Amino acid sequence: MSLGRRAFLQFVGGAIGGTLLTPIPWKLADDSAIWTQNWSWRPSPQRGEITRVRSVCQLCPGGCGITARLVNGRRAVAVTGNEAHAVSGGGVCPLGASSLQYVYAPYRIQQPLKQTGSRGDPKGFKPVSWAEALKEVAAKLTQLRSGGKPHTVACLTGQKRSTVTRLWKQFLTAYGSPNFYTMPDAADSVRLAVALTTGMDAEPGFQWHKASYVLNFGAPLLEGWGSPVYLQQVFARWQTEKPGVPRTVLVHVESRASLTASKAHRWIACNPGTEAALALGIAHVLVRDKLYDAAFVAEKVFGFEDWTDPTGAQRKGFKNIVLAKYGLEDVSAITGVAPQVIQDLARELARQKHALVVWGQDKGDKPNSLYHDLAFLALNALLGTLSPSGTVALVPHDPWPDFPEPILDTDAYRGAGQTPLGRPSAVPRTKAPVNTVMPFLEALASGSEYPVELLFVHEANPIYSLPETALALQAFQKAGMVVSFSSYMDETTQWADIVLPNHTALERLDDVVGLPGAPHAYYAVSSPILKPLYDTKNAGDMLLGLAAAVGGGVAESLPWKTYEDVLKLRVGSIAKAGTGLVPSAASFDPASVQPGRALKPNFKDAADLWNKLKAGGCWVDAPAAAETFATPSERYELACQGLMASVPPTAADELFMPRFHPLKPSGEESEYPLLLMTYASLMLSEGYVPNTPFMNKLLPDDLLRKQDVFVDIHPQTARSVGLTDKAAAVLKTPRGEARVRVRLTPAVKPGVVAVPQGFGHTAYDEYVQQKGFNANSLIEVQLDPVTGLGTVWATRAQLRRV
Repeated sequence: MSLGRRAFLQFVGGAIGGTLLTPIPWKLADDSAIWTQNWSWRPSPQRGEITRVRSVCQLCPGGCGITARLVNGRRAVAVTGNEAHAVSGGGVCPLGASSLQYVYAPYRIQQPLKQTGSRGDPKGFKPVSWAEALKEVAAKLTQLRSGGKPHTVACLTGQKRSTVTRLWKQFLTAYGSPNFYTMPDAADSVRLAVALTTGMDAEPGFQWHKASYVLNFGAPLLEGWGSPVYLQQVFARWQTEKPGVPRTVLVHVESRASLTASKAHRWIACNPGTEAALALGIAHVLVRDKLYDAAFVAEKVFGFEDWTDPTGAQRKGFKNIVLAKYGLEDVSAITGVAPQVIQDLARELARQKHALVVWGQDKGDKPNSLYHDLAFLALNALLGTLSPSGTVALVPHDPWPDFPEPILDTDAYRGAGQTPLGRPSAVPRTKAPVNTVMPFLEALASGSEYPVELLFVHEANPIYSLPETALALQAFQKAGMVVSFSSYMDETTQWADIVLPNHTALERLDDVVGLPGAPHAYYAVSSPILKPLYDTKNAGDMLLGLAAAVGGGVAESLPWKTYEDVLKLRVGSIAKAGTGLVPSAASFDPASVQPGRALKPNFKDAADLWNKLKAGGCWVDAPAAAETFATPSERYELACQGLMASVPPTAADELFMPRFHPLKPSGEESEYPLLLMTYASLMLSEGYVPNTPFMNKLLPDDLLRKQDVFVDIHPQTARSVGLTDKAAAVLKTPRGEARVRVRLTPAVKPGVVAVPQGFGHTAYDEYVQQKGFNANSLIEVQLDPVTGLGTVWATRAQLRRV
């Protein structure tokens, strides 16, 4: 990239990034709302007393503190950040700022519904009473269990960082079904990689405030990855000058010049999906030139040198494999990054006292290849960042053992003995669960194994938000009875037989367990800011009611009367542990949280902690220091002995190691000469909830013009297919095709089509529907051969003029 172009990117990135960190867009949006937001359903409250209620947002995994402004205690008119919240510190993202539009939206489901027409027809739903709807679902559960088919019940939930997820798991286990799944995300593969290398069910916690140099492989830190507001504040802190303290250097590796790339000190443009190869090329230089942390590797790492597996076979170690297979010329040919650049990156990284390697894609909603996650972890291990004084902590996923062991009666044992639908037989056996949701849907759609007679879907819209949307639709069409707990008439709920509407995120009592990428443990209670607007219920309470109706071991395994009782049990477990505190933004410095140094409590007992959390606070604590590892070698394992059960004993030595292992996309290159890559934006919601009208007002004209979505291509690519800037075109992949407009930009590499996520809804209302196309309908899922997780990196594509 030329200096002139670089300066331009800095200017544009600074304009956009700086604006996101200030109140400017919200003022502009407020003006926009006054001038143009005249939707018929927009609430117009009477004048009255203004009060404020604090809570925690649940619309993404970020766990941000929010403050709602109410008129006469009944009508919410605004949501802003909670300035006292220790993690988000008064910040709020576009999704949180516009969250009230989900409460008052016309596509809300106002009471239980039953499909009386053809499945998939939203006009066929008729209102029913709660008693009738719950009775029918309970009768189906009882019938299947008494008939010896508890394994034919399945659940798919999108609420992963909440206690309700554990409640679903408890229910399914006691009932006798192995088919519990969550919507896929990056934690699915990262937790497996951490479990294989450390023996812990944990996620990497990055010490952002301690790092002096951050090498970031693809994670869009400023576009919604991890905890968005928290990371924007981290970035702002990196840019703040302090006497005697050098600024943190951010080097970003990605095939596209994203907002994060433009704000980084340096952007390394690699070929799509080759970040793990670059990481191993850097590891090659560290090992070759002896620039790694020799003391940490010698004392705490297994498999760096040649090793002997449990069968007595001699295996090559990481050192010999990385030196032989990931030389600079070879890695350069894969990644498109010059050998000298790779070498300079490695040496620059090695010079840092507090280096940090992070990685990710999109908003963290897709699993990675297991071997690629292992490669990024290996680079951290070589640098010694996993030591107690390093920049990577291991934060347990859910450390509180507060649920009783499920009671398994004869029916439960019969069902639990069945293999989860579609699961590969050789998936790794670790402390972390294996979330094989894509093989489950594939098996359900194909009918190749046993049927699913009852499918629960909770806080998820898989027919829209899963890649290869056609597969999810086929699966739902094959399910016996579909019960949706959605608050909205979304693409998936339209295919339900019974709808049991959940309270919206601002109406219900719930919690947030952990923050992705945060260097500390986190827990918050999300209190309702107003009473439910319609005849809806909390999904946790519904699940407890169904357990009681089924009776027996299921009822005994879920003995609580209300979901609030469940959350109080969780809070009691935290209080009993006797560590951690509920800090305020003014008193909390994230840099002070160090692994192994538990924080002193500032609450008296469980009741006091509950009250502090209900008032909008959050509990944080330092994770334990990684002094030892719970692996067969009792060390960090570069050579993953936990893969012995998944990889044949005669397999090549590198199959137990971090490695670059791309999966070939389908389609012939001659027919599909381009690669389609998706990207995320903080201004677009691509998950369970759609964009609000508020957020749509903020979209620029070169992203969405009327009903057309713009895709980014390089000018060289445009010339090769005969397209000009803003021209209409057809984008086709082996999965489908869509009408688009093209935007010419050097921000993407030649041969790549960059497609935004979050458009193309067919449900909800006129302000959401028919805006562009759904990128998930065109992209391809590739199953990781070791874990069975559905990974996405690139899809072959073609562009042609209309």
